Amino acid sequence: MTRIWTKALMALMVAAVAAAAPSLTGNWTMAVEGGPHGSATMGLSLKQDGSKITGTFATGHSADMTVSGEFVNGELKLATDVGDADSKILFTAKLKEDGTLAGSLSSQMGDMKWTASRVPAEKKH
Repeated sequence: MTRIWTKALMALMVAAVAAAAPSLTGNWTMAVEGGPHGSATMGLSLKQDGSKITGTFATGHSADMTVSGEFVNGELKLATDVGDADSKILFTAKLKEDGTLAGSLSSQMGDMKWTASRVPAEKKH
Protein backbone atom coordinates (compact mmCIF):
# COMPACT_ATOMS: atom_id res chain seq x y z
CA MET A 1 0.00 0.00 0.00
CA THR A 2 2.86 2.40 0.77
CA ARG A 3 4.27 1.84 -2.71
CA ILE A 4 0.95 2.93 -4.30
CA TRP A 5 0.86 6.11 -2.22
CA THR A 6 4.48 6.86 -3.07
CA LYS A 7 3.77 6.51 -6.80
CA ALA A 8 0.66 8.68 -6.50
CA LEU A 9 2.59 11.36 -4.61
CA MET A 10 5.38 11.32 -7.20
CA ALA A 11 2.82 11.68 -10.03
CA LEU A 12 1.26 14.67 -8.27
CA MET A 13 4.66 16.30 -7.77
CA VAL A 14 5.57 15.86 -11.45
CA ALA A 15 2.21 17.31 -12.50
CA ALA A 16 2.66 20.29 -10.16
CA VAL A 17 6.12 21.06 -11.54
CA ALA A 18 4.86 20.79 -15.13
CA ALA A 19 1.93 23.09 -14.36
CA ALA A 20 4.25 25.65 -12.77
CA ALA A 21 6.67 25.70 -15.73
CA PRO A 22 6.39 28.93 -17.72
CA SER A 23 4.84 28.81 -21.17
CA LEU A 24 5.87 31.00 -24.10
CA THR A 25 2.66 30.32 -26.01
CA GLY A 26 1.18 33.56 -27.28
CA ASN A 27 1.97 36.68 -29.26
CA TRP A 28 5.00 38.81 -28.47
CA THR A 29 6.08 42.30 -29.53
CA MET A 30 9.81 42.43 -30.22
CA ALA A 31 12.08 45.46 -30.03
CA VAL A 32 15.20 44.78 -32.13
CA GLU A 33 18.26 47.02 -31.74
CA GLY A 34 21.47 47.21 -33.74
CA GLY A 35 20.08 46.46 -37.17
CA PRO A 36 21.44 48.10 -40.34
CA HIS A 37 18.37 50.38 -40.49
CA GLY A 38 18.27 51.19 -36.78
CA SER A 39 15.83 49.91 -34.18
CA ALA A 40 12.68 48.08 -35.31
CA THR A 41 9.52 46.60 -33.84
CA MET A 42 8.64 43.09 -34.97
CA GLY A 43 6.32 40.29 -33.96
CA LEU A 44 6.73 36.77 -32.72
CA SER A 45 3.88 34.29 -32.35
CA LEU A 46 4.80 31.14 -30.42
CA LYS A 47 3.24 27.82 -29.52
CA GLN A 48 4.84 25.62 -26.88
CA ASP A 49 4.42 21.85 -26.57
CA GLY A 50 6.65 20.66 -23.74
CA SER A 51 10.09 22.03 -24.60
CA LYS A 52 9.30 22.26 -28.34
CA ILE A 53 8.54 25.72 -29.73
CA THR A 54 7.01 26.53 -33.12
CA GLY A 55 5.63 29.76 -34.50
CA THR A 56 6.05 32.69 -36.84
CA PHE A 57 8.36 35.69 -36.97
CA ALA A 58 6.95 38.86 -38.55
CA THR A 59 9.45 41.52 -39.62
CA GLY A 60 6.89 43.78 -41.26
CA HIS A 61 9.12 43.99 -44.35
CA SER A 62 8.56 40.55 -45.89
CA ALA A 63 6.31 37.53 -45.51
CA ASP A 64 6.12 35.97 -42.05
CA MET A 65 8.72 33.27 -41.48
CA THR A 66 8.11 30.04 -39.60
CA VAL A 67 10.38 29.35 -36.66
CA SER A 68 11.06 26.31 -34.53
CA GLY A 69 13.28 25.45 -31.63
CA GLU A 70 13.21 24.71 -27.92
CA PHE A 71 12.64 26.30 -24.54
CA VAL A 72 14.65 24.57 -21.81
CA ASN A 73 15.51 25.85 -18.32
CA GLY A 74 14.31 29.36 -19.13
CA GLU A 75 16.37 29.61 -22.34
CA LEU A 76 14.82 29.97 -25.78
CA LYS A 77 16.61 28.86 -28.96
CA LEU A 78 14.85 29.38 -32.29
CA ALA A 79 15.72 29.36 -35.98
CA THR A 80 13.77 30.30 -39.06
CA ASP A 81 12.76 27.27 -41.13
CA VAL A 82 13.40 28.81 -44.56
CA GLY A 83 16.44 28.84 -46.79
CA ASP A 84 19.87 27.38 -46.37
CA ALA A 85 22.05 27.61 -43.25
CA ASP A 86 23.50 30.96 -44.34
CA SER A 87 20.10 32.64 -44.70
CA LYS A 88 18.55 31.40 -41.46
CA ILE A 89 17.89 33.75 -38.58
CA LEU A 90 18.98 32.36 -35.21
CA PHE A 91 17.37 33.63 -32.00
CA THR A 92 18.50 33.08 -28.41
CA ALA A 93 16.90 34.58 -25.32
CA LYS A 94 16.28 34.10 -21.64
CA LEU A 95 12.93 34.46 -19.94
CA LYS A 96 13.34 37.13 -17.28
CA GLU A 97 11.55 37.19 -13.92
CA ASP A 98 9.25 39.97 -15.15
CA GLY A 99 7.97 37.69 -17.94
CA THR A 100 9.85 39.39 -20.79
CA LEU A 101 12.38 37.82 -23.12
CA ALA A 102 15.85 39.27 -23.76
CA GLY A 103 18.53 37.98 -26.07
CA SER A 104 20.20 38.23 -29.44
CA LEU A 105 19.58 37.25 -33.01
CA SER A 106 22.02 36.51 -35.79
CA SER A 107 21.30 36.88 -39.48
CA GLN A 108 23.00 37.83 -42.74
CA MET A 109 22.53 41.45 -41.63
CA GLY A 110 24.61 40.91 -38.50
CA ASP A 111 24.04 40.33 -34.80
CA MET A 112 21.36 42.29 -32.97
CA LYS A 113 19.93 42.47 -29.47
CA TRP A 114 16.21 42.00 -28.88
CA THR A 115 13.66 42.11 -26.11
CA ALA A 116 10.05 41.00 -26.23
CA SER A 117 6.91 41.52 -24.19
CA ARG A 118 3.85 39.32 -24.33
CA VAL A 119 0.86 40.91 -26.06
CA PRO A 120 -2.08 40.75 -23.62
CA ALA A 121 -4.81 38.34 -24.70
CA GLU A 122 -7.97 40.04 -25.89
CA LYS A 123 -10.81 39.84 -23.43
CA LYS A 124 -13.92 38.07 -24.67
CA HIS A 125 -17.21 39.71 -23.81
